[in-house]
Formats: sequence, structure tokens, C-alpha cells
Amino acid sequence: MIWIHRIWQRRRKPHETGQSLVEFALVLIFIIIPFTFAFIEASTILYKYVALTNSAREGVRTGSIYLYIGDPTSGDPDAGRSAAVSDAISHTLGPLFVTPPDCNGTSATTTCQITYGPSLAPIPDPLRSTEALTVTITHTHPFLFGALGSSIDLQAQASMRIEPSSVISGP
Repeated sequence: MIWIHRIWQRRRKPHETGQSLVEFALVLIFIIIPFTFAFIEASTILYKYVALTNSAREGVRTGSIYLYIGDPTSGDPDAGRSAAVSDAISHTLGPLFVTPPDCNGTSATTTCQITYGPSLAPIPDPLRSTEALTVTITHTHPFLFGALGSSIDLQAQASMRIEPSSVISGP
């Protein structure tokens, strides 16, 4: 084996000594670096999508088991439920989201929307028992390297039925 290597070294011409270095540089610039950046971008988008899905699920779960304390005819159950959902969403979003949403649409890149579905109860309930609660979170992800455009919208939605609860009046 050693003698084959020595013959190969003798046959090598002086102008071919840097060829492998040039080939490696071309492969590095045009293949390895773009694939590395694409992998980083795809990983970031996947992480954000999973975080949005988890936050929407946690927010809707918090809203579905929310227990209102006070007079249900005052209109505060929806405001209290929205505040609890916003708090759950902002605590479960990951560190890649700069401004967590407050479900009022005040964030520039991430918005949260709470909607209520039709009631399954024959009598209207001010606590919205058995209604469907839907939380939709939309995030605009700016691309890091701009090869595919400037941004992409990611959206996650979760829906659950509001659990029936009894009214607790006063603290």
C-alpha cells in the first residue's frame, strides 16, 4: 500500500497541488453554508410554531377552567377570563418572542384573539358554561437571511368547551 501512495505522489503535477483546497472552498460557499443557514431558519420557524401551538392550548385550557368570583351579571366574567388567558399565553411563549401578546392586539408581531362559540345550554348563561372557547395566536416571523422573502405568518389555534361552574359571590 505504501508503494502505491509513493507512485501517486510522483505522478502528481506541481500545478494540481491546490486543487482540493479550491474544490472545498467552492463546496463550502455554495452548498454547506447555505444549507446550514436554511437549517437554522427552519429550526427557528419550527420552534416558534410549536411554542405558539403550546401557548394556544395552555391559554384555552386556562380559559375553559376559569372560575369567576363575583356577580356574573356585571359583565366581568369575560374580562377576567381574557386576562387569565392572556397571562397563561404570555407565560408559556418561549424566549424567541420579544413581545408577548395580551389578547388585545397591541403587539406588532404577535396577536391573540379570543372567540366564543355557540352555547349548548338551552338557557343563556352569563358564565358561558358549555360554550366553545377558541384562542388564535398569530405571529409574523421575519426571516433572518431574507432569501425566501421578508416574513412569514405562523398561526396556532386551540378550542375547548368551557367547563360548567357554580357562581361564587364575593371573596
